[in-house]
Amino acid sequence: MKKDERTPEEGSEPLKEIYNSRILDFRHPKFRVIKLLPNRKEPAEKGWTTINNYPFDSEIIDNWILQGGNYGIFCPKGDCCFVDADTKEIQAELDKRLSTFWYSTGRECHRQYVYLISDPPIRNIPLKEGAYIKGQNGYAVGPGSVHPNGIIYGLSRSGYPIMTVTKEELLKILKPFMVRPTEKKQRTIIDRKGVVWISLADLIDLSDFRHSGNQYQGPHPIHGSDTGLNLSIDLDRNLWHCFRHDSGGSVLEYIAVKEGIINCAEAVPGVLRGERFWEVLEVAFRKYGLVPETAARILRERLKDDATR
Repeated sequence: MKKDERTPEEGSEPLKEIYNSRILDFRHPKFRVIKLLPNRKEPAEKGWTTINNYPFDSEIIDNWILQGGNYGIFCPKGDCCFVDADTKEIQAELDKRLSTFWYSTGRECHRQYVYLISDPPIRNIPLKEGAYIKGQNGYAVGPGSVHPNGIIYGLSRSGYPIMTVTKEELLKILKPFMVRPTEKKQRTIIDRKGVVWISLADLIDLSDFRHSGNQYQGPHPIHGSDTGLNLSIDLDRNLWHCFRHDSGGSVLEYIAVKEGIINCAEAVPGVLRGERFWEVLEVAFRKYGLVPETAARILRERLKDDATR
């Protein structure tokens, strides 16, 4: 494990230079590139985990960026990874012990640290306060892309090259920041495939709802109700439906609405893609007690689904 002898530097540079320098930062066969929607974090193409990912010198990506699209850096085999470091504590540890190339994201004081992994694969692991290790089949929004809030990724960056580390080296440093599922006892739902889910009854106060058996109806607890009956809950199937917006879904969609990842009107099939999917899965695990086995099962099924689209 070798460090660059240079002193890390931060600075701003023209947007065009940020786009152009992406080739220098990520010119390595372990990295692939995917199209992201303009000013968004979500993939623009289906099948991005299998066929619709490209090398950095692809004209397809060059043309996409020239047309105003964002792009993501994809780690298909887990032999590279990103540490989405949202806290100064994580940043300080990585800067001190595993100095590598990093670049700023679309949120103030947030950084994306980049590593090559010598003993792959490294998995996707949630960290405290929304931080995350994005490994096998994960991706990060690339420098020069535009955050939904208008901020440009990569306006600040380190002067280090991308470091090669072992999984043990990286995970040992980040172990104190790894999250554990909540210890709160909750009701669970076991579906027909044997997957253990959080019950909607643990997320929504149903004490004032009308009900017949396990069918409940009452006011939407997030955006309210004019009639007092605009939210339907089916505890047998663990599904919800909002009559105001003709929206709904599973526990994951409800958590996404509750946490402000999406609004209620957006809760339709297929909404939890790309960065939104990663965010809601991490929150469900960290804050609501989604068991690791279920999180892994959801991830496998989502990747399988993406591969067949």
